[in-house]
Amino acid sequence: QALSGRRPWVKTPEARAAGHTPARAHAVDMASIVAAAALLDVVTAQQRGASAEEQPSMPIQECTLEKGCQPEPANVVMDMNWRWLHNKDGSNNCQLDGKWDPSLCSNDEQCMRNCALEGVNAQGYSQAYKAETVANNGLKLTFPKAPRVYMTESSGDRYKMFKLLNREFAFDVDVSTLPCGMNAALYFVEMPADGDMGGANTVGAKYGAGYCDAQCPHMRVIGDKANLNNWKTHLAKNPDGKWIEVGPEGELGNCCAEMDLFEANTQAAQFTAHPCLKPGRAHCVGDEQCGNKDKNITGWCDKDGCGMNAYRSGVKDFWGNGPNFTVDTSRPLTVITQFITTDGTDTGDLREIRQKYVQDGKVIHFPETANLPNNSDMSLNDDLCQVQADTYKDSDGFRKLGGIQAMGAALGRGMVLTMSIWDDNFGRMLWLDAEKDKIDANPHDLGVSRGPCKFYYGADKDMKDYLQTDGDVQVTFSNVRVGEIGSTGVSKATPERKFDILPSGVATGREPAGPRAWCVVAALGAMATAGLMVLRHWSMAAEDAETRELLVVA
Repeated sequence: QALSGRRPWVKTPEARAAGHTPARAHAVDMASIVAAAALLDVVTAQQRGASAEEQPSMPIQECTLEKGCQPEPANVVMDMNWRWLHNKDGSNNCQLDGKWDPSLCSNDEQCMRNCALEGVNAQGYSQAYKAETVANNGLKLTFPKAPRVYMTESSGDRYKMFKLLNREFAFDVDVSTLPCGMNAALYFVEMPADGDMGGANTVGAKYGAGYCDAQCPHMRVIGDKANLNNWKTHLAKNPDGKWIEVGPEGELGNCCAEMDLFEANTQAAQFTAHPCLKPGRAHCVGDEQCGNKDKNITGWCDKDGCGMNAYRSGVKDFWGNGPNFTVDTSRPLTVITQFITTDGTDTGDLREIRQKYVQDGKVIHFPETANLPNNSDMSLNDDLCQVQADTYKDSDGFRKLGGIQAMGAALGRGMVLTMSIWDDNFGRMLWLDAEKDKIDANPHDLGVSRGPCKFYYGADKDMKDYLQTDGDVQVTFSNVRVGEIGSTGVSKATPERKFDILPSGVATGREPAGPRAWCVVAALGAMATAGLMVLRHWSMAAEDAETRELLVVA
């Protein structure tokens, strides 16, 4: 779902939903869907089934420095791959156990004419699919039934497009029940706003169609065609070094840029940028276009991406379950991500991505790396990504595909908010939280360990056992805010450290504030005393809300 490329793209939850693997974690639960369908109102629509779609409401807040945060209506919709796809005049599955019904789907055009996708009503979302609205502005996703969801406009017919250059995005999250091997993900993908509506596709964003990401997933429907051509299984190498037959899937992949703001459990967390060569969404065919990590072929998108994980960078006491960690994952927290441009405008090139957290009223900055040369910066930028690739021996796809500027171009064009909770029987989520992600890797080598979790833990059986002994595994995302840098309410929190003001006018948390900073403070204080109310314009020079707060207090 929120795929960070540390596992083969061939083992996506799309494959699970198509019945390619044992039907437990993400496979379509037909009994639950049929039960949900019985609760729905009846409508008539070709290729939209007899069940009406009722998207859950999840309002957000749009924020400015001048007016604060104002509510804005929005919904969420589940991905089409979790829905019942059946013949439009009956109840026969168009696809079951990884096989298309030849009487309904002998070719892609016939399949789109014959098959209908069911809607889900509010009760179906909360009871059958365990995607439940909470606290008026939140969404609770409970594993293993919760689907991947996308944010739509209030009409429900189009995805809500977020343009994040020179903006910050904030949300509250609770991952306190997620063990090793699980992933609560909130991220953006450059999928089309209409969900590929048009031609034989009459469902569009209303029914969660059109998904793409940097893994170029081989969805069962791409654009307005069923992905039938060259439908077969193939081999992929798992972390244990074994070649496993996976699939089947069609030949087309759906590629687009992906910005992972949050992929986490109680033991580890990461945010990752995945640029792509082609703007927007592109349909790929073959390894040269779609990429193949087993063959070291990058393809059109950077599957690995450039990511920041505190544990991997040597700061092992930053993120974890309990009060001994800087961020205590046993309790809710706020995540704030800032997209800083070179010229401080909404149209400038992306320079860096910064992430920080708020817990107990305290602002917590992402820590400086402990195992990279020069104690590298705590923001995601081209320099950091290159040093990390060289030191950790990562792939060079990020640089080859345009780096931070290419990622910024996608953010400027607009991206769709996506949320999910998932496990991975194939890769065991080792790239996120484990001591190593390959059988022959050495945990003592720089960058190999991404978290404290054991190498052999994280398979479906482990998750099933955990559910039986420890109860529900769920994530709650809530209180989504987006707006100008420093406008989402972080200034109400207590600053963690003082700030230095660089000659460029950009605030940084690297060093305590020096004489230059306090000269600026004094000057601004004098201006205020003289009645020149210019403090709110300081945001153009300072990228952190707490910097402005320090200035105002001074």
